[in-house]
Amino acid sequence: MGNKKNKKLLHSIRHSYYKKHIPQKTKIQRKRTPQKKSTSTTEKKRTTFPAQKDYDIQGSRIINLHRFQEYINELNTHCAQCDGSVSLSGEVRDGLASILSSCCSTCGHSITLKTSDKVKGPHGYQRWECNLAAVWGQMTTGGGCSQLEETMSIVGVPVMSKASFIQTERDIGEWWRTQLSESMIDAGKEEKRLAIERGEYHHDVPAVTVYVDGGWSKRSHKHSYNAKSGVAIIIGKATGKLLYLGVRNKYCS
Repeated sequence: MGNKKNKKLLHSIRHSYYKKHIPQKTKIQRKRTPQKKSTSTTEKKRTTFPAQKDYDIQGSRIINLHRFQEYINELNTHCAQCDGSVSLSGEVRDGLASILSSCCSTCGHSITLKTSDKVKGPHGYQRWECNLAAVWGQMTTGGGCSQLEETMSIVGVPVMSKASFIQTERDIGEWWRTQLSESMIDAGKEEKRLAIERGEYHHDVPAVTVYVDGGWSKRSHKHSYNAKSGVAIIIGKATGKLLYLGVRNKYCS
């Protein structure tokens, strides 16, 4: 009899416990369900934006004519097989270079036009030819990014950012140093060969006659001025080629 009373007592305790705690759990679950629905609705809203059908390109572009002819040939080949019309659908721009995408309205076939070729540098980097030419021109004429941007804005051609211009400028400078070093070494070997052919030696060493010159910037308009940077060069007499180029700066020393 005592065991039955104990079982009834435990049963009543469990029943009162479940009756007290189970509704709170269900309330917590009901509070969480609207959050799941709200996240799903936001995801649906994010993925249902209307797509842009027509691409409106602005301004002008510099286009390599060989690349443009290849693009025209591919268009003619596709139009001969499909009756759809082809229109511009997008553009990926990198400085003065662009990759223009066009799409067929019937079959959805995509045709791309790269407005410039790419050039491989001495360390294997790839640069657009038109970007290199633009920065190269500014470096040889004493201009910079702002001068290039001002000139191109008149004709409506977008240019690269200042960071991209500076990086391209550094790559060209390194390219110049590599080519200049190789050129001077070859010129020195040629001067040595010509000296041996002439039989000109100094203590059993081929004697090379050279011209040496140097200088620094100096301006005087009501005041004295001496630049802190100077340059010196050595030119071979027989070949007339550059054998050495040195730049020194008093500020760095």
